[in-house]
Amino acid sequence: MPLSEYELLRIALRIAAAIGVFLLGRWLARRARSALDASLAKTSLAPSMARLLKLAAYYGIMLVVVISSLALIGFPIEVLLTASLVIVVILGIALQQSISNLAATIVFMIFQPFQVGELIDANGVMGIVKEIQLFSTVLVSGDNRELTIPNSKIQGNNLINYTRLGQLRVDFLFSVSYADALPKVKEVLADILAADERVLAEPAPVIFVQSLGDNGVSIAARPWVATNDYWTIQCDLPERVKLRFDAEGITMPFPQHDVYLYSGDSYEPKRKQLLAN
Repeated sequence: MPLSEYELLRIALRIAAAIGVFLLGRWLARRARSALDASLAKTSLAPSMARLLKLAAYYGIMLVVVISSLALIGFPIEVLLTASLVIVVILGIALQQSISNLAATIVFMIFQPFQVGELIDANGVMGIVKEIQLFSTVLVSGDNRELTIPNSKIQGNNLINYTRLGQLRVDFLFSVSYADALPKVKEVLADILAADERVLAEPAPVIFVQSLGDNGVSIAARPWVATNDYWTIQCDLPERVKLRFDAEGITMPFPQHDVYLYSGDSYEPKRKQLLAN
């Protein structure tokens, strides 16, 4: 049965209204993305985080626009919402790992356990944070290797931030002979640390006897340094301690064993003598 002119006009008006709503909605989505871009440029968010927010704003508005346009044409709103929900569920199942990484990214963006430029140990990997992307974090290791770690892996494991507090304690352990005077050894170590400009005055360095070993006395030295000096002081301080100990006549022992050799009938008397001593 042919449609009447009134019905044709009504359909045409619905299509025109749907097109108008779509065009207006797309314009609003672009304006919202531009306004959000200008606002995010004034923040310290990583570029990947800014892209995430802009994409979410744009496509969120466009989804509402498309549903509204189809509803104006005559599609049942319940069917449209159900279809949208089914599509979201299917995408959620197919992109489960990506969604897990994205959720971790959002958590990092909100709570900021680390930021770009900080030194961290994430998932057993140490490096400086180069970029926090939508699904992963890029680190640069000490030997200048670029490492990419999924954000869900970082969230699910221990995270150590070496930069956040601004200072770190460095633990050194030196072994000296039992024949050396401990006050002199501690005095020499304190002098070495005091002369190093990287060692902080507060908290003050701590020097103490940690253990009495089989071959010598273990002396612990624990200075505090700024984060940027954490690695450099570990590279050169042991060498300066060794040279200073040599100059002061302080012995750094090495593992050794005394071996006694006996032959023939002389073994038993010697054994008794050793036991008696």
